[in-house]
Amino acid sequence: DANLLKFLRFSFDNYNLINLLEKTAKEFDDRGNFLKDELEQEIKLPESAPRYIQLFLENYKEGKMPFPELSIDDQLNWLFYEEMTTHSNEFIRNWFSFDLDLRNILAGLNCRQMADEKNNNSNNITISNSVICQNDVSELILRSNAPDFSLSNRFPWIEKLGSIKQDNLIEYEKNIDTIRWETLNELTTFTYFKIETVLAFCIKVEIVERWQAMDMETGKQKLELLLTELNSGFNILEYFK
Repeated sequence: DANLLKFLRFSFDNYNLINLLEKTAKEFDDRGNFLKDELEQEIKLPESAPRYIQLFLENYKEGKMPFPELSIDDQLNWLFYEEMTTHSNEFIRNWFSFDLDLRNILAGLNCRQMADEKNNNSNNITISNSVICQNDVSELILRSNAPDFSLSNRFPWIEKLGSIKQDNLIEYEKNIDTIRWETLNELTTFTYFKIETVLAFCIKVEIVERWQAMDMETGKQKLELLLTELNSGFNILEYFK
């Protein structure tokens, strides 16, 4: 169970790894699995890092990145999601598959909006430089001309996201995190006594933390929602009646 929790923290390791490699001087995020000196040692000689980080560092040092049209962050993210979406644990696999699809859909919508603002319809190159990994969703985003990428039947929330102007960043981000939160609830509907419920809780805590940093009032609302779910989500006495 503790090992599964590590997979939720690799995103922080990814952030720290890129910042160390690129010497950005950004603050080290201590929510990752590796301490700063440990990660610096992994950069020199990868031994304890997951396979995707070892592969990324090997390509980075040789200057042979497999997806040269992508940013260095997305180079790492591609390898990261490939490993997470094939994980043996169903929750890890399903959560990161959803997270990948959401990330790619948002990237596609953002590219289209930027192209519309510039009155430029030739935005396929921009989208192809923003969408990562290869699955049925990413393929549709790359080739579909439909406003919803022909994905609304699968993801009903796409049309709502597409209609929200991004100049209202707070509302836009609220809607995205609401989608994440509801998906976590769907993935843990019948996992009362399983590690999946704990993993979903940890992801929700990350959402709360992010909002407390961005907008205190929204962070307070998310925290109250989380506490309400904890208090009313499951009654162990009722379960054993």
